[in-house]
Amino acid sequence: MGIEEVKCPKCGKSAKVRSYSSINLTEKPKMKKDIIEGKINSAICLKCGSKINLRSHILLSYLEPPKWIWLVSKKHQHPNYQQEFLEKIAPQTTISTFPQQMVFVDFGEPCKGLELILSDSDPKCCEEWLELGKIQSGYDAVESYKSALRIDQRNVEAKKLLNDELDKLKTYT
Repeated sequence: MGIEEVKCPKCGKSAKVRSYSSINLTEKPKMKKDIIEGKINSAICLKCGSKINLRSHILLSYLEPPKWIWLVSKKHQHPNYQQEFLEKIAPQTTISTFPQQMVFVDFGEPCKGLELILSDSDPKCCEEWLELGKIQSGYDAVESYKSALRIDQRNVEAKKLLNDELDKLKTYT
């Protein structure tokens, strides 16, 4: 955590805000609530009211059992991004050492799907599978949407999201 000076992209006003590049959730479990509610790495300009996003990646870590969860801006959400990121950006020694997961979020916005990830619980209904799929990409998202459809075959949103993700997979492969 650190204090970072940022400029509003709309009006140019500068402000100093708290910024995170990583958060150890074993040491700071109370941060989960702020993360799920979208209260980290985003600020509101005091002059014009615009949203300011501070980073495009945040690493959430657990010590026991060891696990990394990468929160990544939705602007990077495409099927190949996780593989490219882990191969080119993440430390090579950690990739095979312990589990890593990537989810795509709108920083500054609440995220129901992230609540499932951080509580390490399985979705129990169609809506939870949809929320989980929305923060995933590629085959992970496809499997979440299929699970939603197994619960409710008539869910129009699940069908649309599944088809959209399958189209993305065709484009990126």
